[in-house]
Amino acid sequence: MSQKEIAFMGRIIASLSHEIKNVLATIKESAGLMEDILNLRPETDAPHQARLVKAAGNIRKQVDRGVDVVMGLNCFAHSMDEPMAQIDLNELTAQMAFLMQRFAHKSAIGLSAAPYSEPLNIVTDPFRLEMLLAAALDVCLTRADKGSRLVIQPCRVEGRPAVWIGAAPDEPPDTLPPTVAFPEDLFALKGGLEHLQVNIYDCGSAGLHGVLILFK
Repeated sequence: MSQKEIAFMGRIIASLSHEIKNVLATIKESAGLMEDILNLRPETDAPHQARLVKAAGNIRKQVDRGVDVVMGLNCFAHSMDEPMAQIDLNELTAQMAFLMQRFAHKSAIGLSAAPYSEPLNIVTDPFRLEMLLAAALDVCLTRADKGSRLVIQPCRVEGRPAVWIGAAPDEPPDTLPPTVAFPEDLFALKGGLEHLQVNIYDCGSAGLHGVLILFK
């Protein structure tokens, strides 16, 4: 897919997600108004008032959840705006944990993001980096046991920005372990690594149980 096609797809998704957000805002406002009106009337004038108030509250909660989903979709769409952009790895990894949450849930595995102690800004291709992180997360989800927890965590390794994906360590590695190899599960993506200026290391043999993505 060309960059022009990617940008067009992102533009349409961003526009539609914005419209969906407007619809959800109207539903939330209407549900809140219903709740306020019901609470102002005595129960004798409004049969099943308690159930209706509860239903209106549930509508508002689901709308809030829908807004979070739409905002996630909108952020994903904007990652397609430019072929190269400056991003903060803390923000990107939090976004990826949100986008991949359903896949982790289906595998009965917990997934969370853990930010680095300071912003980690890099210039990269945001959309293709998201594809790489999603593929690495898929690999780690396939390897993980049900009921376990994974973390996606920016860090610095030998002074360079990196992303750790795997079992939550006490501290992510700050040096490259001596016994690492390219993850065979990700071999299909090897051709795109030069474009992103990254290396991927399988740290399972080093006892860390995860994948390390290290920026050059």
